[in-house]
Amino acid sequence: MDIVELFGYNWHSRREFLKSMAALPWEKVTENCGASFDCIRDIFVHSVQAEQFWIRSLSGKSAEGIFDTPFTKFTNVSAIQEYANRVEAETNEYLKTLTDEKLRSVFEFKRRDGKTNRYRIEDILMHVVEEEIHHRGELLCICWQSDIRPPYVSYMAYKGQA
Repeated sequence: MDIVELFGYNWHSRREFLKSMAALPWEKVTENCGASFDCIRDIFVHSVQAEQFWIRSLSGKSAEGIFDTPFTKFTNVSAIQEYANRVEAETNEYLKTLTDEKLRSVFEFKRRDGKTNRYRIEDILMHVVEEEIHHRGELLCICWQSDIRPPYVSYMAYKGQA
């Protein structure tokens, strides 16, 4: 599996979760659930923000302010969908620039604490997808705890092999 295919699966899963969120009352999407972020909306938007942050950073573009956008700016599922679509398009443009050499190259960045980190670009991109899968697991648990049927988003189903 290559990284572009993994992002394709990730975006497919994201769209399926957005469809499920659209079927819920907005009050449920914004209800405090005591997870890593306050509610389903916030967890979901954070995952999209993380992707945008890393893609902009890797592209040499400013990532300033991405995490400063208040979750409350997203007042319905359509607003979240529009944001996710913009980030997906931006990421897709970046992914088109990748070569094997570029994937193996090292990206150096300063963390918030001032320390310098160095990771291969491919590892950072894997982290981006892993981050969203981590939060998707949270969303699945919230659905189950709230008697909401979550979307089925297995990789095998995505590939049409399930």
